[in-house]
Amino acid sequence: MRVYTLALLLVFATLRFAFAQTAEQGRACSTEAYLEALKRQDPGFEERSLRTQQAVQQHMRQRPAGQAMQQATITIPVVFHVVYRAGSENISEAQVLSQLAVLNQDFRRLNADTTRTPDYFQPLAADTRIEFCLAVVDPTGNPTSGITRTQTTKESFSYFSDHIKSSANGGIDAWDTRQYLNIWIGNLGTSSIGYASSPGALPERDGVVLHYRTVGTAPYNNSLWAYNKGRTGTHEVGHWLGLKHIWGNGMTCNDSDDIDDTPNQFTQTDGCPDGIELSCDNGPYGNMWQNYMDYSDDACMSLFTKGQAAYMQGVLQTARSYLFESTACTGELRSRLSTAQPQDTLIAAGDQVQFQGAFAGFKPTQWLWEFEGGSPATSIAQNPTVRYSRPGRYSVTLTTSNGSSSHTLTKTDYIYVTSDNVKVYPNPARGYIVLEQAARQQIQLVELLNRHGQVLLRDEVADRVIRLDIRHLPAGMYLLRTTSTNGIAVTKVSLVR
Repeated sequence: MRVYTLALLLVFATLRFAFAQTAEQGRACSTEAYLEALKRQDPGFEERSLRTQQAVQQHMRQRPAGQAMQQATITIPVVFHVVYRAGSENISEAQVLSQLAVLNQDFRRLNADTTRTPDYFQPLAADTRIEFCLAVVDPTGNPTSGITRTQTTKESFSYFSDHIKSSANGGIDAWDTRQYLNIWIGNLGTSSIGYASSPGALPERDGVVLHYRTVGTAPYNNSLWAYNKGRTGTHEVGHWLGLKHIWGNGMTCNDSDDIDDTPNQFTQTDGCPDGIELSCDNGPYGNMWQNYMDYSDDACMSLFTKGQAAYMQGVLQTARSYLFESTACTGELRSRLSTAQPQDTLIAAGDQVQFQGAFAGFKPTQWLWEFEGGSPATSIAQNPTVRYSRPGRYSVTLTTSNGSSSHTLTKTDYIYVTSDNVKVYPNPARGYIVLEQAARQQIQLVELLNRHGQVLLRDEVADRVIRLDIRHLPAGMYLLRTTSTNGIAVTKVSLVR
């Protein structure tokens, strides 16, 4: 018995030493290193990230002052993926739910420790008007608890390989990132306690990863270290919504987190200061080490600023706006329709189109299609094939139902059936001539000639519809010459005033 007790004490001491090393290194958020790895592994990531940042900044410039704090609350559906090897890593549902509660409290400024925010920073503190809900339906339309559990043979996962997000590598693949915020929970070893993707990451890499010992708060999280109140989750979700570390990217006063109301500070804060700490001429109140995007201990964090809230809402209005369409937290049925190939919406008379029925929310049991101008005119198949015989623009309607609810989606003028030849109108023309290309040909060049054969206008074609400006030409008879994949064609057109 004494040997068994001693063995347990040695194991406990080893774990305490390992995690003490992590604690001594500070918060050990790996997001910056992870984003650098993404730049090397995904050549298009940096450019996409830059475009998303520019879109957010443009959105914020166009928004009236104060609007961010007045808009409706945004709710983000969440799925937690628990990936475990040892039993202690398979954390309880109660611990996961306590993490969800921490996110909602911190982002809505309902956390009990708002009193820890100093008086001089209180006017800057914000209710971000962002909330989080647990998914009730999975991507296949079946009910879910919002928590998945995957047993692995991996002892730990690293940010560099990102294998926790891959079923083929011991983790679990992301659920549809246009419908869910994916949060993976697992053993990240002793070098990291969490990391997150930023807007612009590929779907299979998009989400937040948390060390299992950081998840939730007491009494469910009983880890004996400085990161046991769920604030790692708050910090990493802030990254997922576009926020940088509060001090910028390095130990310098010459960079910034690009948020106006966070004081410029030299570097990260470790531990829990007991007063004002000055750097980068940011007196009289100094560093905002109480901010969730610093590295302070969980117990010392207490706020996002109004500027940070506005930026995160800007990300949700632009780069992550697709989440507004998610019904993952309600299961509400939504119909979706498309064609097998996007170009199939532009076809020639007599062509067939393969339609594809999709949905969001709980799985439908019935499908009803209506095809204006098509044959058949209706179908109850999920993926019907329809033939169109006559030129025109036609609407498509899909109604899905599952016994408890139904939803109808109509796409007006969705299918465009062209004639065999280029359509030219109006004729006679005044001001402009419009050419619509046929489905089975591609115009490369359009020329307008006078009756002497002189070329007055020449336009190389890149679009399906071409609009020629003829306002400067006198009335009279002209020749319109098109060069296409079908050869050269000439049409007489009359210009009037």
